[in-house]
Amino acid sequence: MKIAFYCHPDADQDYFGELQDALQLPVVSSDQPEQYSHLLRLDPEGLGLERLQQPSGQQQQQATRVDFLDAGLQYRQQSTGKQQGIAKAVGLNRHAPMHVMDATAGLGRDAFILASLGCRVSMLESSMLVYCLLRDGISRAVMAEGEIRQIMQGMQLEHGQALEYFQAIQNGSREKPDVIYLDPMFPVRQKSAAVKKDMSILQEILPLQDESAFAALLQAARDCAVKRVVVKRPGSKKGRQDQGASFIVPGKAAHFSVYV
Repeated sequence: MKIAFYCHPDADQDYFGELQDALQLPVVSSDQPEQYSHLLRLDPEGLGLERLQQPSGQQQQQATRVDFLDAGLQYRQQSTGKQQGIAKAVGLNRHAPMHVMDATAGLGRDAFILASLGCRVSMLESSMLVYCLLRDGISRAVMAEGEIRQIMQGMQLEHGQALEYFQAIQNGSREKPDVIYLDPMFPVRQKSAAVKKDMSILQEILPLQDESAFAALLQAARDCAVKRVVVKRPGSKKGRQDQGASFIVPGKAAHFSVYV
């Protein structure tokens, strides 16, 4: 897996330089470079990641971007509210909005939903590339009018490792959140349904979460959260990995293990 960085001629060159300093990726002059598997591109629409080498028979897909104005995300935010599985898992169907730490922020969609429901959401992302994608999406969303801008005010993003952050909480140098939310990059089950395009591309460039290492992360999170820890796992039903959870909130494509 090799990632190149391309800047469209009409993109902000100063911003490109800032990103390159942070990412240290090889820069290419063409948006179809050879010998690379993925391309991070900066163009007038923002920052996006795309796969260059498509599986046989598949068409080239659009770049994956963090877009909080996406119609699907907007529909999810406006249509189901506190009846969503994530809201029930966090406890918003019974409690007032809380401080939630999303320790595996990814593309920020779940954090956005929680913020739209009134939560103050602290986001942490360990991958610098994904952090830059997320920061780019936030910078565009805060320029929007009305409700979107208000929602973004409830979201704060940092780059860092979750275990180090949890240690800082235990040392008293960080605030204890009411809820810690974890959505690790678990390996995809062989018989599971097709993974969404944007999640599929992240699974190609990021290390997958080992279950034994995750056990330590989960325990550290439980030592830090005031009320509960919520773990999002693939599949609609409870599995053996959910042993020890206080209860499960089922869903269609994923379920939530809640540790109180």
